Order: sequence, then C-alpha cells, then structure tokens
Amino acid sequence: MRILQVFGFFVILWHGQFAFKMKDITEDIVTRGCKKLENTTPLLRLKKYLFCDYDSTVRPNHHKVVTNITLRLMPKMMEFTEDGVLTLHSWMSFFWTDTFLTWTPSNYNGLTYIHVQPFYLWMPDIYVYNSGDMTSNDYETILNTECLVFNNGSVICVPPMKIVSKCDPDYTYWPYDQHTCLITLGSWSHIGEEIDVHLDGTGVDMNGYENNTQWDLKLLNAEKIVKKYKCCPNDTFPRIDYTFLLTRHYSIHYRAYITPAIALIFLTLTVLWLDSRSVERVAMASINFICHLLCIFDLFWMVPFNGVNSPYIMLFYRDSLMLATFALILTALLRKLQNTSMEMPSWISSTTTFILSNGAGRFLVLNDEESKIADGGVVTEDNSDSPKSETKKESWRHFAAIIEWLSFFCVILTYAIILITLVPLGATN
Repeated sequence: MRILQVFGFFVILWHGQFAFKMKDITEDIVTRGCKKLENTTPLLRLKKYLFCDYDSTVRPNHHKVVTNITLRLMPKMMEFTEDGVLTLHSWMSFFWTDTFLTWTPSNYNGLTYIHVQPFYLWMPDIYVYNSGDMTSNDYETILNTECLVFNNGSVICVPPMKIVSKCDPDYTYWPYDQHTCLITLGSWSHIGEEIDVHLDGTGVDMNGYENNTQWDLKLLNAEKIVKKYKCCPNDTFPRIDYTFLLTRHYSIHYRAYITPAIALIFLTLTVLWLDSRSVERVAMASINFICHLLCIFDLFWMVPFNGVNSPYIMLFYRDSLMLATFALILTALLRKLQNTSMEMPSWISSTTTFILSNGAGRFLVLNDEESKIADGGVVTEDNSDSPKSETKKESWRHFAAIIEWLSFFCVILTYAIILITLVPLGATN
C-alpha cells in the first residue's frame, strides 16, 4: 500500500513539471507569434503585429460609431436575356477605414501599405438586393482578391463581380425597344447606424466598358437612398441605386423586318392600283397575302413575348394582313361585278353619272378611248349604238373603277393612321 502511495506522489510531481514546461512553451509560442519576431522581415513582423489578436468578425469601430463604406462600380461588359435578366460583369471598389489596422511606418522599414487576403480582414456584407440569380455567391469572388491596407487604417478592395439583376422588360416598340434596369446594393444584415454606404464621386466609371454588339448600356442615375420602415422606426436602411438604360441596336432587325414591312405597304397599294380585270392584279394580290403570312410566322419566333401587350410590329403586320386580305377579296368581287349583266340600281347609276360629270372623275375612271369619245362633255350611261348588254357591262365597269380608286385612297389613309399610331418617334432610320 505504501509503495502505491509513493508511486502516485511521483506521478503527480512529474505531471506538474510537464504542465509547467508546456505552459512555458505555449507562452513562448504566443510571444513569438505576436510581437517578438525581431530577426524576421519587416513585412512579416508587421503582419504578425496587426493580425495577432485581430478578429475578422468584429466591425472595426466602436459599436456606436458607424463604419462608412464608399463604393464605385466599374462595368466591363454586359449580357441581357429576353426574359429581362441583366448580367453585368464589372469591378467594384470598396473603401473603408479599419481602426484596428494602423501602424507607424518607421517601425517597419518605411512600409506604408501591405497586400492582405480578404479572409484575414473584416469585410462589409454588401449584396445586390434585386439579384436575378440567388444561387450565385459574389462573396466567394471578393474573398479571392487581395486588398490593400494602408498605415492609417484605410482598406481598399477592388474585386471582379458578376452582378445579376432582374429587369422589367417592355418589347412594345421592338426592335426599337429600350429597357430600364435597376441594381440596388446595400448591407445585408447591418442597419445604417452600423454600416453606411456612400458613392465615390459619381459612383460609376464607364471608361473600361466594352460595347455590346446588341445593346447600348447607358447610366441614367446613381444615388444613395435612405429609408425607414415601420418595424424599426429608429433605424435607417441606406442603399445605392444604379439605374441603367439598355437600348437595342436595331440595324439588323430594321433590314430584316422593317424594310419588308415598307415593301408590303407598296405591294398592297400596287394591287389596288391595277385594273381588277387584269390577271396581274390577281397574281400580285395572292403573292401579297402569302408574303404577309410568312412574315408573321417568322416574327412569331423572333419577337420576345411581352406579356399582355403585343409588340407594335406584330400589330402592324396583323393590320397590314387584314388590308392585304381586303385587297384580295375586293379583286375577286370586282372581277365578278364587271362580268354581270343585271340591271344597275338607280342610285348606283346616278352616283356614277355624277362622278363622270367632272374632269377628275373622267380622268380616273375612263380609259383613253372613252375620254376621246366624251369630247369634254358628260358621259352618259346609255348609248344607242352599243348593244344593251355591253352598255350594262360598261356601266358596271365604271362603277368598279370608282370602287377601286375609293379603296386605294382609303387604304392609304388607313396605313397612315397605322404608322402614326404604332411607329415610335425615334424610329426614323
């Protein structure tokens, strides 16, 4: 029993000595890791001095002192999808002051700044509020970019960022459409009394932006907005709003869809200009109708969907197709009308006689031979030298010619109204 007691005493004594030695070693490691690296480089000594007891989860100010974050957006290139998602590839500069990261340059061989990996630093939690891609994590990109820390505590980080924002597209005036996109940045979890955001000058630098072949990107406004909510009446929630205007480069669509639309207008008017008795008019009216259908089918696959509002170019082709259909049906009816031998109603006969009684009417309705026969007088519908059936056909032909000219001028007026209503003011090219 005594032997066991003696053995236990030596074990306790040995354990105490071992613990004392381990304490000395630990203290020596802590001392060497923080302050006492006199024989190393100035940069290593400085980093050990700054980050020995630095906590990257603690905001670098007194809890009652706000940390000011200054932002500058530097767009490089952009992408825009038809469903209204704007992807802006850019650089973003973050600037703030960390009061825990200051030193005297003369103590470290004149070092005034150092490069530091962001995961060693406290970083502001600035996110895109209206992000169109909630699966992406821009913070991973930020943490892979080195920051500059200056001896007065200033910290500058310029990471590349891919900002995905959801816009509200409007294709009413396609291909002359313009879209306004909003990018909202702010702290995700801190109130304005803890982290406040500011614009660096205008807030945007477009000098390094590379033009997109399909869209023109223009900054409309960059402003700081501070809001309060009913849930937290004593707290403010600042944010930065960037408003961009996207304008489509419509040159290729102009040649592919606007130019054919103009050609179809003249084709429809040409159909109505020709004599309804000619085979050429029937052929052109049929070709005109088929061309309208083909253009509409092609536009269906090219024009983006626009919700309840149809793009005006689709409305134009729809209305032009209705006029082309009218021209085709009118051609068939007038050809049938001019071959009829039924008696002409008195009101039609009197109307035709009235129109032919003036020079303008005779110029539009009568052909060259009939104009010579008229000899400057009134052309009557009765001619004793001609068979009665031929006289009726001539009367119906005159009436058909009047209908042709009336429909021609009515279609011109209709196209003018359509163009004034549907074509935007800026679509002059």
